[in-house]
Amino acid sequence: MQFQNKTVLITGASSGIGRACALRFAQDGASLILTARRHESLESVTTECGGASIIPVDLTDETELDRFCSQVIAEFNTIDVIVHNAGVGLYESSLASVPANIQQMMALNFHAPVEITRRLLPLLPPGGSVVTVSSLAGKVVLPNLVLYAASKHALNAYTNGLRMEVSKRGIHVLNLCPCYVDTPFSRNLLQGKMPDNMPGKRRFTVSPEQCAESILKGILKRKRTIVIPRIGWMIVILERLFPALVHGRMAKFRNHEVTGDSAE
Repeated sequence: MQFQNKTVLITGASSGIGRACALRFAQDGASLILTARRHESLESVTTECGGASIIPVDLTDETELDRFCSQVIAEFNTIDVIVHNAGVGLYESSLASVPANIQQMMALNFHAPVEITRRLLPLLPPGGSVVTVSSLAGKVVLPNLVLYAASKHALNAYTNGLRMEVSKRGIHVLNLCPCYVDTPFSRNLLQGKMPDNMPGKRRFTVSPEQCAESILKGILKRKRTIVIPRIGWMIVILERLFPALVHGRMAKFRNHEVTGDSAE
């Protein structure tokens, strides 16, 4: 097993991609440190994994975040992999988004990974990995996901910069950008409700298990960026080459949504 005797820290481990990662790393022999807000959910995942260290924490709370980092440093000598999976979104125009929701989203999606990495990086040995779970929205802005996309664009920029900063230490940095993922994400938005007719949703949806498998393979192969499914790269390339065309199509979807028309 490739991760036998390795210690893996996963944020947002109570459901979705985080839970899938916990199960997959446990299957490969890793020792787990799992964190999320819900203690009962973490205990359930721990049972499924056959055991893990759990630290319930609200990473949007600065005091809680500091306490979490201090506890990890005090209890663990080495962490081989950090998976920054915790995240939240809002589905609303930037003009109608509530400031408190924006701040909470940025705290979890961007500030928490930055601070956790800053505090815990000394625990990572050469060959260790930092994984950021971002989104295709971190590369191509989607209608009504403008501010969520901004948080993921910031995370992507940080990930690319971090890779340069830690390269001499032999630390590997991986950025995962899934398209739509079949998780409770859309039901846990801070604001708004995602429609069922999001463009390309059927074609571009992947499972949490596929994301977890991509992360493990990405670590082993020392990948830099993974877009899943790979057809998502087509959207990224089209947006780079023909931004006006892609943005115009996205704007039309937004207009259909406002008037209640179908985008199909």
